[in-house]
Amino acid sequence: MANCPKCGYHLRMIDIKPTCPKCGVNLLYYNHQERLAEDADAAEEEHIRFQPKIDRVKFSFIGSKWHIIRLILIFLPIGSLFLPLAHVQAAVPYNAINSDVSILTIVSDVLGNLNLDVITAMIGESKLTGTAFICFLLAIVCVFLTAVCALLNLFLNTLSSSPKGFKRNMTLSCLGLLFAAVGSVSFLVFNAQLTKNFGEVYSGNLGIGAIVLMVGFILLLTINVIIKKKNIPVKYKDVSEYVEHIEKRKQEIAEMEAAARAAREAEGIQVS
Repeated sequence: MANCPKCGYHLRMIDIKPTCPKCGVNLLYYNHQERLAEDADAAEEEHIRFQPKIDRVKFSFIGSKWHIIRLILIFLPIGSLFLPLAHVQAAVPYNAINSDVSILTIVSDVLGNLNLDVITAMIGESKLTGTAFICFLLAIVCVFLTAVCALLNLFLNTLSSSPKGFKRNMTLSCLGLLFAAVGSVSFLVFNAQLTKNFGEVYSGNLGIGAIVLMVGFILLLTINVIIKKKNIPVKYKDVSEYVEHIEKRKQEIAEMEAAARAAREAEGIQVS
């Protein structure tokens, strides 16, 4: 069992009343105001520890005009995925195709109607379409990997002002540019192969979305380098007032505890 916070009386199992059997103080509400003040101090300490993280997140987005430009440019690769990445036209019997290809059409039309058995047969058994459809699948994979990099660039921008923020941003932008370039080249090879072998019924070309996508990642790389070279310091909120208040409160509490301890010792009460 615990001791009475006022007189130090050792409470027993039979002491079930809310008051101390020796001094009569209410055990639940004794020093209630002081405990509330301690809770407030603990909240302020947590605020002091967390405030720099909030400042870095805020600075990552709107720390300077360059950070605002970067925030705008982050949406460029994401938005370009919804623009025409390519255009294909095929005069197949009963089902002519004349369509722009974006990430939406890839998800809804291409993947929704993708027949892996047919694709596997075209890759493994046909000399005319084998290379073309390998590049076709590679281009689709690259589109989704590029989308992942673009989204991660947005979400992890909150950590741009952290010690590893610059390396993280550069890595994601480089990977996004790489996947976009590989996907574009893969489509061009796919397009060239089909045009060469089936030029009378098929035609295609790279869309504006693919170009904007690569330009977007190049601009992100450039703005990240500019921000790094500018070396703009993070603007932290001044919390010295909170620190001084907490230190003062700790000192007051220590003095109060010392005074209470001395009073109990003067009364001949054993202090544990």
